[in-house]
Amino acid sequence: MEKKYIAVFLLVVISAASLVSGQALAESNDMIILGEADWPGIRAKNAVAVHVLETIGYSVETQTGADPIMYQGLAQGDIDAYLGSWMPSMENTRKELKDKINVVATNMDEGIYTMAVPEYVWEAGVRSYADLDKHADKFNHKMYVGPAGWASSKTMAKAVKKDIYGLGDWQAVNSSQSAMMAQVKRSVRREEWIVFIGWQPHWMNYILDIKYLKDPKGLWVSPESWVDTITRTGFKEDHPEVNKFLKQFKVDVEANDKWIYEVGKNSRDSKEVAREWITENMDVVKGWLEGVKAQNGKKAAEVLEEKLTE
Repeated sequence: MEKKYIAVFLLVVISAASLVSGQALAESNDMIILGEADWPGIRAKNAVAVHVLETIGYSVETQTGADPIMYQGLAQGDIDAYLGSWMPSMENTRKELKDKINVVATNMDEGIYTMAVPEYVWEAGVRSYADLDKHADKFNHKMYVGPAGWASSKTMAKAVKKDIYGLGDWQAVNSSQSAMMAQVKRSVRREEWIVFIGWQPHWMNYILDIKYLKDPKGLWVSPESWVDTITRTGFKEDHPEVNKFLKQFKVDVEANDKWIYEVGKNSRDSKEVAREWITENMDVVKGWLEGVKAQNGKKAAEVLEEKLTE
């Protein structure tokens, strides 16, 4: 009788252990969904993250859509993580969803969005908004502010209307992003003077020598920007190792500029760009994987290196 009870007890223990093991395996094999808004920066950033995670054994897919859809998807649990939460522009949206999302980390903290000039114009003395009107004739009293509706268009229209920095007799020229960049490249090629809305990360910083203007009067609420990684609530508990990776996933702005140039300007496949960059920057990638376990339980950095050298 005693042997029978022992046998039953062992069976229960083994069954429970198998159940826990099976649940852990199922959890680690769950598909992880990364949100992907339609711009080159997030496509390239996702491609790098996906390649790393898939190589160490995790299943990852991307779900594309407009930026607001990403936040809706996180709130509803349809998207697990989003690596493109721009701040401070999305501050209000995030406040509304504070109980449904978690801020994991800042993955890029050197962003900027303000008016810029070519380096030769900067060297000639235009280093601030306050310097623009002194050289109005060289600029033809024009500033290129991007599409109507952009924050840059609204901000510089306010400067014209209220004659801030003496810009009351200037024209804020609206155009598509591509048309504006064509104008900028043409002006730089001819070494003509131009002032335009610039931002980083973007490929313009990779192929052009440009400088961003100082704003002593605070016309812009905040020209500095950064990008956060955010997840749905419960993601950390469901995927602790991937969450640890995302917490350590940080990209310097120069690398981001290059990715955007290759994917957005050169129209290269984002997966190809990701594989190439990872191979050439293993020291950075190992930092992202410090303390992270691969899906098989081994050290993620070692698994990645083994897979990439196969």
